[in-house]
Amino acid sequence: MRADETDNDPVVAEIPVYLAKTLAEQLYVLQYPVRPHSHTYDDSTILKTNVRPRSGQIEMELGLRTRGPTYDRSKGEQIALNVDGAFRDKRDSEDNFYKSNVMDKLVLTSTKALSDVSRYAVGVVRDSSLHLTPIASVLALRPSFSYLDHADKRGRQERKDTSGEIEDSDDEEKAKKVTIRFEKPETEKSRKAKEKSYGFLLRQIREEPWIEVTYHKFGSERSEFDMRKMYCMYEDEHVDQFSLGSKEYLSQLVPPTEEVQATTPGLPAHLMSRSALISLPLHDRVKTVMINAGVASFVELLGVLGCGNNVESALSVLKVLQQVAVLVQGNWVVKSDLLYPKDSKSESGVPNELIQRGRDYVLYLFTKKTSVGRAEVADVVGLPGSDLKDILHGVSRSRGSRVTWEFLLPTDMAFLKKYPDVVQRQQMIWQSRSEQLSHIFKDKQNKQDDLNKAGPSVQRKARAVHIKSEPVDDVSDAQTKPLPAKQRRGNNDPR
Repeated sequence: MRADETDNDPVVAEIPVYLAKTLAEQLYVLQYPVRPHSHTYDDSTILKTNVRPRSGQIEMELGLRTRGPTYDRSKGEQIALNVDGAFRDKRDSEDNFYKSNVMDKLVLTSTKALSDVSRYAVGVVRDSSLHLTPIASVLALRPSFSYLDHADKRGRQERKDTSGEIEDSDDEEKAKKVTIRFEKPETEKSRKAKEKSYGFLLRQIREEPWIEVTYHKFGSERSEFDMRKMYCMYEDEHVDQFSLGSKEYLSQLVPPTEEVQATTPGLPAHLMSRSALISLPLHDRVKTVMINAGVASFVELLGVLGCGNNVESALSVLKVLQQVAVLVQGNWVVKSDLLYPKDSKSESGVPNELIQRGRDYVLYLFTKKTSVGRAEVADVVGLPGSDLKDILHGVSRSRGSRVTWEFLLPTDMAFLKKYPDVVQRQQMIWQSRSEQLSHIFKDKQNKQDDLNKAGPSVQRKARAVHIKSEPVDDVSDAQTKPLPAKQRRGNNDPR
């Protein structure tokens, strides 16, 4: 561009631009392509509004003015008669398509106007600043003529009733041959091709139920309240004045997907995109990170969650963290019931409830010391070697010949000093859990000792009888039945 051209096109004004995300997943742009701009639907009476959230469809019923000079009443009566039939007055009004004796409503249905709306946003100006909100979809609403289908269906039915075609059709149905076909097994390739077909997508849309919603007109109190959500809530967060090239500016305007990278052994090298993680609610965000990380320090978690040094955000994360993790040596470890959900079994066939107890016992030992011996754990928990190995690998690393295992991360003294109330609360939780585990394992050991004293003949009978373990619905259950004989022997049993 030449210098004289820039002089003829001076900058008139500079305004700040903000990105509002409160309505980013809920904002729809509605278009009325067959309606003149001078005749809007703003003054129309909205009788009913339905949506299909998954398919992104909208259906609106608008009341028609049946007493105006532009309404042909005789034609309206004829349409209502064709749709609802001559005996419409003898039925309940709710069963009729039209509530009165004339065509008294118009139905608008939507279709997607754009397949990709990632480049579009709705902007509002306030105090010489522009606020942009990304839109979820652009829909075009057109009049629906479904009432013609109703009229055609009713006409065929009335003709059958008067001419007796129903009996003939029944006889004809009886004479038809029935062919049974066996479908071939569906492969992954055929399944994906089927899911992309028009018929499959159309069937999915039709099977999704309509959800009735309340329509608030422009200018109403609720409409004005929701309009405020289109303004950015944090106007103080801004990018300083910069001079960037076109590529750098585009990168700042639409940041590329940034992957969550971990720098510690506890956190995975690849979790999910940061944009996908930030879009989750705080509880789901913390839970997702902890399940993937297993063990992490509080500082590392704040970095992955994008909280930085914000005190309020740190306290919110800490509150949620205590619901999905436990404190061990100043670091956070995901709870056992999240890794090993109820009503499932390990690969070796051991119920997950027993795995939970074994893992909690290992974590309790690590709250008392930095390393534990595999033998001392195996003697108490009585789990198969593969399950015990998985537990130890998740929270510790071996030292030497895999006999001694030390905790995965060093003790976080900074966290212990900064949050003494959280540390005290976690100590109380561990004390309660240790008493429950002690009672369970002691009861199991007593039964094993009694069995050993009874002699070989009783032991052989005990091995022949499988003693089922009762499921425990809560960690506070005081009584638990012993494990089967094979699981009681543990890894050190010479048999």
